Amino acid sequence: MYYGWRITAASFTLLFIVVGMVYYGFPVFYAPLIAEFGWTRAQATAGFLYGMLLIGPIAGISTGYLIDRYGARKIMLAGLLAGVAAFSGFAAMQSLAAYYLFFFVQTISYASGGPAPNQVLISRWFRRMRGRALGLAYMGIGVGGTVAPVFAEYVIRHHGWRAAMAALAGGFLLIAIPVAMWVIRDRPSDLGLCPDGDPPPASYTPEAEAPKALGLREAAGTPAFWLILAGGVMNSGAIGGVIQHLQLFLRDQRYDPGAAARVASLLLLASIAGRFVMGFLSDLFHKKSMLISTCLLVGLPIALLYRPDLPGALTGFAILFGFGLGSGHMMLPLITAHYFGLASLGRLMGVILTITAASQAFTPVLVGRLYDLQKSYHWGFAIMAAMALLGATAVSSIPRRPQAE
Repeated sequence: MYYGWRITAASFTLLFIVVGMVYYGFPVFYAPLIAEFGWTRAQATAGFLYGMLLIGPIAGISTGYLIDRYGARKIMLAGLLAGVAAFSGFAAMQSLAAYYLFFFVQTISYASGGPAPNQVLISRWFRRMRGRALGLAYMGIGVGGTVAPVFAEYVIRHHGWRAAMAALAGGFLLIAIPVAMWVIRDRPSDLGLCPDGDPPPASYTPEAEAPKALGLREAAGTPAFWLILAGGVMNSGAIGGVIQHLQLFLRDQRYDPGAAARVASLLLLASIAGRFVMGFLSDLFHKKSMLISTCLLVGLPIALLYRPDLPGALTGFAILFGFGLGSGHMMLPLITAHYFGLASLGRLMGVILTITAASQAFTPVLVGRLYDLQKSYHWGFAIMAAMALLGATAVSSIPRRPQAE
């Protein structure tokens, strides 16, 4: 079996923990944190924002540079160690200041051990089958996100939120770090292989893996880069706002914690299908069309949240939004590699993911502030739907051009 599929399985495992369990499990903590410390919803959801604004730009951009220079494996290990430190700190914190401090550490973990290094890793190991390989790896986010709300709610209910935070630290230490150490290899050439497991051509050299591509400065001088960035910012902001407030919204609708967690799990189950299907289709159809589809699948179903009392409304929302959520983040590295190649993909994704993550962190705080003022999600939902549709508009404006590779 081609070793790249082991790399894919390792990325699945790392994304399961670093993104799936952390990002989609964290909203379950908001209610007990608010109950214990008396924080507002805006304060509880602001940790992601402060981390992304104060630490994210440095961590994201430097991580991209370091991945291109030193490879993904070393950077991943550093990020996973930061994850252990962050969740050990969350488990022991006693104040809002400490809460924000450990979000700074968690931001470093996300930047160094999450999507960016895994995207570059998969892109280096696969060329013809890049979409389906990245789709399979990204299914780890969906599986982790499906498990996370139910797992976190169970541990919180029986052992308290501090034990649940400690359990997440254990996941980093006992699962993610050993996988990164023992399985991850930076390039096919490290094992004398070619991308996709293809036989080497007669004139093959390891350097042949790196096709001519645009650097960061050259890419930033093109309209395509800024339109990809705009589409990612808008779509990610809408996703972040919905995910971070869905549990609180469902509790407002008098769903008990278990039922609310099951809705979130259904959404993440749909995201697994989205990643698998859209990853496969992205190898067959133009990446631009696929990213437009994901933005529409994120924005349009938000309208269903205005009438959660209608039969099937929440189920329909969870399935459609989840499908778009699953493929949205995954399409960004695919379309970026398609337009600009691999030579500076780490730096390009470091910039793109840093800015989109800031949007994903800012929108929940804006929505939380609107809720605190109005005691309603009416305007928050409207803003998030509009953001996703603006993202689709930006992506539709990207000029078609041949692949950089």
